[in-house]
Amino acid sequence: MTESSHLVSYRRAVMALVIVNVLWGSSFPFIKTLNLLTDQHFGVDEATASASLRGAASAWMIGLRFAVALVLFAMIRRDVIRRLRKPELLAGTVIGVFFCIGMVLQVSGLSTIPASRSGFLTSLAVVWTPILATVFERQRPRAVVLLGGAISLVGVSILTGLLGWSGGAPRFASDGFSHWKTGDTLTLLAVLFFSAQIVAVDWFGKRLDSLAFTPSMFGTTAALSLMFFVFLQPNIPELGEASSAGEGWVSLTTQLPFWGLILLLSIFPSLIAFSLMNRYQPSVTPTQASVLYTLEPLMASAWAMFVPALLSRWCGVDYQNEHLTPQLLCGGAVLLLANFVALWPTKTSRSTGEASA
Repeated sequence: MTESSHLVSYRRAVMALVIVNVLWGSSFPFIKTLNLLTDQHFGVDEATASASLRGAASAWMIGLRFAVALVLFAMIRRDVIRRLRKPELLAGTVIGVFFCIGMVLQVSGLSTIPASRSGFLTSLAVVWTPILATVFERQRPRAVVLLGGAISLVGVSILTGLLGWSGGAPRFASDGFSHWKTGDTLTLLAVLFFSAQIVAVDWFGKRLDSLAFTPSMFGTTAALSLMFFVFLQPNIPELGEASSAGEGWVSLTTQLPFWGLILLLSIFPSLIAFSLMNRYQPSVTPTQASVLYTLEPLMASAWAMFVPALLSRWCGVDYQNEHLTPQLLCGGAVLLLANFVALWPTKTSRSTGEASA
């Protein structure tokens, strides 16, 4: 392959992963609306819902979302299903285990810490990923890629409100690093699994048919999530009260808006996004991928400026649009700078077809 075609392939991979972030960002207002529907259905709110209900609802949504995504993938990409082999099935299972455990830990952690802190801690994947890549793949990240990762942490800190400007100087939020909670520990553990997922996609993707990971990844995520959902059932106080009144998960799930949101989640941030991720992420390094994925909160903020009001009218919940703020503009600009620094092809990357680690 010529130098020009290598560069085109690299740029295509970067653009594909940017699209992945755009699609992942759309999941946030969809999931928020699902949570509001759940609260409305069980007669609770963010302050009164039990941790067990939160965990079970998240597992139920994740399980349905990826089960539907698996069915759609099998229908649309029969060619991939036909060429599946045992190595791809096992690789997708490993990736799915990392991804599912990471999501469960992250969602559980959110029950005790602010969303801004969760977003910042999750962005620490740009720190863990190069460490794991060095250990398991023996890839030493270039200094410029590590610089991009450091800049991205600043961008996420601004975007999530953890870092602000006060008294003529940058300052961390008062609750930024005080009062360490269980949720902080759970979120940091989640980051390890997300980083392991990124490294696993890269390692398997360079050796196997990367798109063929997708079916077993979806299946593993759905199965583990639904197992977690069943495990939590005996510990949900709201379910006992709802069940006695003839209400519960069945009546929630049969609501048209609920299934509409699950379908949207299954198609765009799941079926399309993870197919693109599995297909194109091996064309960049794990460290570069982790920097790219810090664009997700920026894309989520962009979607949240116009989608909530539409979803609110459709689903009958109170969910207001967010607004463009200096915090969003500044944090977004820093994140874009971080990606520009980390992803700029060097002479080595142009000659080898991908950026060196």
